[in-house]
Amino acid sequence: MELSNLEFNILKEKKILLGITGSIAAYKAASLCSILKKEGAEVFPVLTLNALNFINPITLSAISGHKAITEMFENNEKVYHVSLPQSSDIIVIAPASSNTISKIACGICDNFLTTAVSAATCPILIAPAMNENMWLNPVLQENIAKLKGIGNYFFAGPSEGNLACGSVGIGRLEQEDKIIENIIDLLRINNDLKGKKVLITAGGTKENIDSVRYISNYSSGKMGYALAMEAKFRGASDVILISASKNIPKVYGGKTYYVNNTKEMKEKVLEFFNDADIIIMSAAVSDIIPEKTYDFKLKKNQDILSKISFKENENILKILSEIKNDNQILIGFAAESGENIENALEKITRNKIDFIIVNDISRDDIGFESDYNEVLIINREGEIKKIQKQRKRIISREIINEIIKKLN
Repeated sequence: MELSNLEFNILKEKKILLGITGSIAAYKAASLCSILKKEGAEVFPVLTLNALNFINPITLSAISGHKAITEMFENNEKVYHVSLPQSSDIIVIAPASSNTISKIACGICDNFLTTAVSAATCPILIAPAMNENMWLNPVLQENIAKLKGIGNYFFAGPSEGNLACGSVGIGRLEQEDKIIENIIDLLRINNDLKGKKVLITAGGTKENIDSVRYISNYSSGKMGYALAMEAKFRGASDVILISASKNIPKVYGGKTYYVNNTKEMKEKVLEFFNDADIIIMSAAVSDIIPEKTYDFKLKKNQDILSKISFKENENILKILSEIKNDNQILIGFAAESGENIENALEKITRNKIDFIIVNDISRDDIGFESDYNEVLIINREGEIKKIQKQRKRIISREIINEIIKKLN
C-alpha cells in the first residue's frame, strides 16, 4: 500500500463497525478486518443473515477480537444496535449488497446492521459489490443518489473486472487499499472542526403587525440546518443553531434555539457570540419591521392601512462585524435575484465579514423552501467560487471546506 505510517496512525484506537452483507465478496471482509485491526483500530463485525451464506462469523470474531454480531437483539441489555453505532467513529459496509443499500435508503430497519446505520451520526462508507445489471439498475442508482445527498453516506467503488456470474463489467468490490484510503479520509474530515464552536442562524424572522398578522419571507431554514448538521459531522465541539423556522428538527448533538423575530434572534446570537469561533448568518432577517405593533387584531373597518407603516430593521450581521475579533470567522448570506455579485462585494467590503454566500432566490428549483441550492462563495479578497446546484447538505460541505481552508 502507498499510505504512509502517519496516515495509518489515524486508524489507531478508532472504533469501526464493519458491516458484511450477502455477497460473494464477503470473504474479502476478513482481510479488510485484519488490516484495520493490525493498524490499531477496534473492529466490531456485523453480519446480515444473508452474509452467513458466504462467510463464517467465527472467522471475523477471531480476527477482530470481538464476537461477530448476527442477530438483531444480541447484547440487548445495552440496546447495542443503538449504543454501538453512536459510539463508533465510522461504519464501513464492505461488501454492500443492492438489498442492504436500498433498505438503508428507504429507512428499513429489519436487521442489526440497517438498524445501527439508522441510529448513527458518524460517517458511513459503503463499498458495493454485485452483478453489473444490479449495479446499473435505475432504482438502485436513485437510492444511492438519495444517500449521497443526505451528507454522511459515502461510496467506495465498485470497480470493473471479472464478476462472480462469469461476465466482465462493473460491480467488483473496490480494492482494499482504496477502501482504507476512504476510511482514513473520512476519519480525517470528521475531525476537521475539532475543538471549534460554531454558531449558525436559520430561517426567516417574523415581525408582528398585530396579534394575527406579520411580515416575513419564504426562508425555510433548511440551509442553516444543513450547515449545522455538517459542522457537527466535521467534528465541531459545540454547534448552536438559532432558528426562526420552528418546523426544522433540532440538531442532533448540538443545541437548537427557536426564536420569532429579529430582536429575539439578535439577543440569542449575542448570548453565544463571544465564545464562537465560526459564526454563519444564514437566516433571512426581515429588512423592514412595523413602526408599531398592536396586541389585538386590527379590524378592516378601522382604516387598517392608516395604522400600518414600516421602518428599516436592525442589521444583525453589521452589528456582529463591528464587534468580532480577528480570530473569529464571520459568514453572511445574500439572497439575490440572479447572481448579483456587486451587492455582495459591497457588503463584504463595507463590513468586517470573511465570506459572503450569494444564492439566487429568483429560481424555482433552488433557494427558499427547496432542498437544493446553488451558490457563489466570495471571500474578502474578492475571489469567487461557484458551487453548482446540489442538495443543501452538499452545498454546506463546500462552504465548510472554504472555512476550514481559512482556519488552516
